[in-house]
Amino acid sequence: MKFGYTVAVARVIHILSSIWVFILAIVILVDVFGRVLFLAPLPGTKEILQNSVILVTFLQIPLAIYSGSMLRTTLLTDALPPFAQRILRTLAYALGFLLFAAIGYASFPEAIEAMRLNEYEGEGSLRIYTWPIRFLLVVTATFAAFAYLSMMVADWRGQLGTDEALTHH
Repeated sequence: MKFGYTVAVARVIHILSSIWVFILAIVILVDVFGRVLFLAPLPGTKEILQNSVILVTFLQIPLAIYSGSMLRTTLLTDALPPFAQRILRTLAYALGFLLFAAIGYASFPEAIEAMRLNEYEGEGSLRIYTWPIRFLLVVTATFAAFAYLSMMVADWRGQLGTDEALTHH
């Protein structure tokens, strides 16, 4: 499967999300040890984790799409001929495209508003601004929509193979 730079970008953001998960693990450890040993939790841990879960999830979606790792079942497709399998994949790609395009489109005004208001979460010593996370949601949802669209095009060009080939890469 050849998608050029888009898969490379998906891999890079996937690596960044993995690094962020590692940082989150350290934040959790510091918070727990701070609570247990010093009776002083790490300020802002809840807000950091709360916003990071969405961020990490959406950063990993494009590579999951390109690698064929999105959740799917082959119960129905195994019984179908290759052309029917391609039709079902096309339907799945189209629905994935529509879902993530809608998420990106619907999230954009909220991202603009969050930036305009300097929206943040948390009180006291640590405030987490939400607009960067909201914009990353827009960008990654749009990237995921593009990934589904490019997978559909590649499938119809014969660059992906059958369902069996997709699941055993």
